[in-house]
Amino acid sequence: MKKYALLLSYVGTEFCGWQTQPPSPTTAPSIQETLEKAIAQMTQEAPSLVASGRTDAGVHASGQVAHFTLTGKSFPEYNLLRGLNTLLPPAIRILGVKEAPHDFHAQHDAVKKQYSYYVQLGPAPAAHLFPLTTFDHRALDVSAMDAGVKSLVGRFDFKPFQASDAKPGPTEREIFAADATEIPCGPPGFAAIPEIRLLRIRVIGSGFLKHMVRGIAGTALQIGAGTHTTGRFSEILRAQDRSMVGMTAPAQGLWLERVWYENLRF
Repeated sequence: MKKYALLLSYVGTEFCGWQTQPPSPTTAPSIQETLEKAIAQMTQEAPSLVASGRTDAGVHASGQVAHFTLTGKSFPEYNLLRGLNTLLPPAIRILGVKEAPHDFHAQHDAVKKQYSYYVQLGPAPAAHLFPLTTFDHRALDVSAMDAGVKSLVGRFDFKPFQASDAKPGPTEREIFAADATEIPCGPPGFAAIPEIRLLRIRVIGSGFLKHMVRGIAGTALQIGAGTHTTGRFSEILRAQDRSMVGMTAPAQGLWLERVWYENLRF
């Protein structure tokens, strides 16, 4: 028996999210089922793939981690990487394969995760980045947004930021770092586009509730637009009032960028 961990990158635009959904002619494929089909085709087994977390429809990843177990033939890590990538659509890429300890669990063993939300700022969005970001034409105060999201650092009950249809469970989480910054924006192979700026809202935490980061992003954008002060996050956490949270930002701007483990490194 061999357990393998995968480091995954994917563009979630054409998928219904990570988790496999009941068959339906109108439902897009999931990332999980697409990967499982490729693994089955290569290994002649049908293992279940477990991810560090279930990204929503339209959400992207550059550092998702998942594991599966093979009970028959074992494969060299490099052979799995090359073989599976030839079977997968271009929107899903395996960046790394590691043989993992038998007790490794991609979800339960995750120590912390990093999500970033990306927003283009300027007169209009650059077309090549639009499927991977959202757009805001307003003159946002990024320094106020940065101060606002930094107030989230610590352990709090983030229930107000949770989706209304989320499953019941503990809602306390710890945020280790958070910031809002502008980073260079430009297409590959060309100079940066001076008219377009790229805003990144980054949050590193012990874990995240459904739609939590998208709610944080929506609230941060309200702060940047001057609708609320930098103390808005503290007010929401004190009041535990869902109606005070900004709109749930669209899925297309959200990226799962990194997952940390004590017993696994790619």
